[in-house]
Amino acid sequence: MLQDIRYATRKLARTPAFTLIAAFTLALAIGATTAIFSVIDGVLLKPLPFRDPERVVRVTNIRGGNRMPSSTPDFLDYRKDARAFSSLSAVDNQAMNLTGGSEPERVQGARVSATFWSLLGIQPAIGRGFAPNEDAQSAGRVVVLSDGLWKRRFGADRRIVGKTIALDGNTYTVIGVAASRFSFPDRPDVWVPLVFSADDLNPENRGGHWMGIIGRLAPDVTVAQANAELVALTRRLEQQYPESNTGLSGAVIPMQEYLVGDVKPALYTMLGAVAFVLLIACANVANLLLVRAASRESEMAVRTALGAGSWRIVRQLVTESVLLAVIGGVAGTLLALWGVDLLLAMAPTGLPRIDEVSVNGTVLLFTAAVTALTGVLFGVFPAVQAARANVSGMLKEGMRGSSGGVASRRARNSLVMAEMALAVVLLVGAGLLIRSFSKLLAVDPGFRAERVVTFAIAAPDTKYGEYAQRRAMVSDLLERMKRLPGAEGAAVVTGLPLSNMMIRTSAHIAGTPQERPAERKITDVAFVTPGYFATMGIAMVTGRDFSERDGSGAPIVAIVNQEFVKRYFPNENPLGKRLEIGWDQDTAKTGGNVTLGGEIVGVVGNVKRRGLADEVYPEMYASYMQPTFGNFSVVVRSTAAPTTVIAGIRAQMRELDRDLPVSELRQLSEVVSASVSRPRFYTMLLGVFASIALVLAAVGIYGVISYAVSLRTRELGIRIALGATGRQVSRLVLRQGVALALGGVVLGGAGAYWLTRLLGKLLFGVTATDPLTFFGVAGLLTVIAALACYVPARRAARVDPLLAMRE
Repeated sequence: MLQDIRYATRKLARTPAFTLIAAFTLALAIGATTAIFSVIDGVLLKPLPFRDPERVVRVTNIRGGNRMPSSTPDFLDYRKDARAFSSLSAVDNQAMNLTGGSEPERVQGARVSATFWSLLGIQPAIGRGFAPNEDAQSAGRVVVLSDGLWKRRFGADRRIVGKTIALDGNTYTVIGVAASRFSFPDRPDVWVPLVFSADDLNPENRGGHWMGIIGRLAPDVTVAQANAELVALTRRLEQQYPESNTGLSGAVIPMQEYLVGDVKPALYTMLGAVAFVLLIACANVANLLLVRAASRESEMAVRTALGAGSWRIVRQLVTESVLLAVIGGVAGTLLALWGVDLLLAMAPTGLPRIDEVSVNGTVLLFTAAVTALTGVLFGVFPAVQAARANVSGMLKEGMRGSSGGVASRRARNSLVMAEMALAVVLLVGAGLLIRSFSKLLAVDPGFRAERVVTFAIAAPDTKYGEYAQRRAMVSDLLERMKRLPGAEGAAVVTGLPLSNMMIRTSAHIAGTPQERPAERKITDVAFVTPGYFATMGIAMVTGRDFSERDGSGAPIVAIVNQEFVKRYFPNENPLGKRLEIGWDQDTAKTGGNVTLGGEIVGVVGNVKRRGLADEVYPEMYASYMQPTFGNFSVVVRSTAAPTTVIAGIRAQMRELDRDLPVSELRQLSEVVSASVSRPRFYTMLLGVFASIALVLAAVGIYGVISYAVSLRTRELGIRIALGATGRQVSRLVLRQGVALALGGVVLGGAGAYWLTRLLGKLLFGVTATDPLTFFGVAGLLTVIAALACYVPARRAARVDPLLAMRE
């Protein structure tokens, strides 16, 4: 083996051009494969950073086939009656204002039960987690910091434990700092105990679904057993509380599946795509080796004459191919290090566990395995062909001016057809995603994002807890925004469109029979200030906008969208009708007893609230000045440059309240762009892989036709001497290349017809068998193949018959 390695090294060193081309081709494919696998490993395969992570589950409610949060009374019943769990913990995300430094900062907070740390079986890297009953109302306020916030805000001070910080105007004692890679749930900056209010603990308040639940399975209990117990428990609660729990079931889902289930099909599709690129690269290098083997016929003949058997020759040639693969693998690993950084920079917002992606030991082992497999894969076939070759027969065929041995020629042609077929599958997949993405971008979101800047505010209850305080602050804020350069309008909204932030509740039309719980009308609810629809460019279809008169003490009014009218007022005018929704606002903080709903005074156009690809839901808008909220977004429409507007917003907010941080300050067009970041990421990745495949396939067919022309030089010279024109010779060569391409296109089209069905969940507005994409890819590849054959065809047409026959 050492002898084989030394000899292979010398042979590769003597042909640097061949070695560099083959190694670069392999490095490109192995590097791309390694980079994608590193994402697969970090997101899908790496165990969660918990103790016995397979025992940690997500407990969720199910209604109408959709997952939804739980209510506090239901959670307390689960914790009291369920025996399948050794521990349950409530979790909730809440933005908080961190003050006390040079600049206030809005941080992401995770409110969790005191059992959170012990349930997961982990402890902070510094200090401790929450003690039992530290989530009781009488307990003192404590906080655990994330590693990122600890380093960024507090300079990695290890004496931070025991010190106090201010969150939302309240003082919290720091009791720990989390490990650097711990970011559950949803990458929080701080963890605080989830303390239930008296309203939360009201047994009748089962309609408010807002919290998540995680659990640890009891010993010897399976997920299926826990799920069965939870379903039985939810059925009992449905019988006890039909008003709130009718149609409500439960589900127990392994935490790993819950976190990454949505992205698993797409990521495995990307891994399959990059595997196709690797196969195409192997086919290309195998073709190079077949050509190289033809030039080493005399060497193989001498080896055979000296007693080398077929296995000995195969072993030598496979050793060369594996050594070549190792060179490509090392270079590919270096490319992967750069590629992973690039992937992380381009990764879409919200991709789970993306911060755990790295080129680690598992990824390197995978790369080593792929490298070895690749070396054998592209090396065995040419080696067997060389070992079986009848050198004498091949020389005789060569005397007739053939294009190489029949077996070798067929092998090269088969590899080219395989390359073309694989390229067709990738290009069809990329074409479908590109068409789907273009259709997604063409969807009307229902508002005009250009020239609008938005930001978020979280007003703490310690300073703005009363209705009058919040209303005064919001009025002052909007007046300041309207004085910004070029300002045409400013407004407040609870939950921007395309942000997936919404309040959903039941609705009833006054004067109509009361529906049964399972038949209640459902609507999203947003609270806006006057001028919101004009500022956002949302069409006012009929009726009026909110006005300053719609404030505290005024009759409650509502505006609905067209989808609300379509579903609930199909053949009548909704104006003047009265709505009753299943929600009363806290009277202590609104300036009066506010029952939301009221008279419908206007109808506006539909707005995409969740995503451009999602259906529009019925939506009701209420006046923000009747019930107010501490968390909201501000939108400003201005003719001035966005940078000027953003600078003005920061300056005005510092004057309004230096302790009120501004977060998510950006153009509204960035919100639209972020909403399609995931399909853009998948489309870009598959497009890159398809482009690489296209180039490799074109190079492959060029190489085969070019080599065939060089072998047929004498034959082509004779044809020209006998009267063939240059055009006829060119057509002869082109016909050979295009025939190979068409064979690959047909095979690839058949494969794509079946494989692209896996993309179904990633497509929007286009089917997996879209004929325009299929025929377009077939035409493109045929044209590119013809162009790849053009240079060898022109060279063939210029063969000098005298020189050709003299050879």
